[in-house]
Amino acid sequence: MPNSSGSAPPAPSGPDAQSSGPTGIPPLDELNDHLGRGDFSGAMRAVFPRIMIDVQRAYNLTFPPHWTARDVLAHGLRGDMGRLPDLLFQLYSIYEPVRYGEERDWVRSDPREIVRRIYTETGLRSILGRPADPEYSEFRPTFSVVRPGRESGPATKGGGPW
Repeated sequence: MPNSSGSAPPAPSGPDAQSSGPTGIPPLDELNDHLGRGDFSGAMRAVFPRIMIDVQRAYNLTFPPHWTARDVLAHGLRGDMGRLPDLLFQLYSIYEPVRYGEERDWVRSDPREIVRRIYTETGLRSILGRPADPEYSEFRPTFSVVRPGRESGPATKGGGPW
């Protein structure tokens, strides 16, 4: 049941749903941390952009600065990425209503299994276990990022929630 801030997580499901320890997959650990605190909105707003940055790193991709995450999903993924595009679309279907809609629009699906599969069944497993990139925290998506609190309007390059 949602709390007064409307940030209740979906009902846990799947084998990773009860996992509270480190998984070895940093975005999944971050997701578990947010969901463990009942912060579904924060979980999706933090993890989806991080995964998209990891996609760029793993596949050495750059996109036009005016593209949105939706543009990247529609036009920027390649046929050699196996199951990754399908998994990203599944995750985006949970993320988009959180980022751009009202709480009543949220898809109350547990994203943990999708995130686990993104990092274990696709080319993103190649970045797991690699020494941390010292510039990782400075790495920014090469496509547009909507300013926090804005559903439309000018986009900015660089950091910030999508």
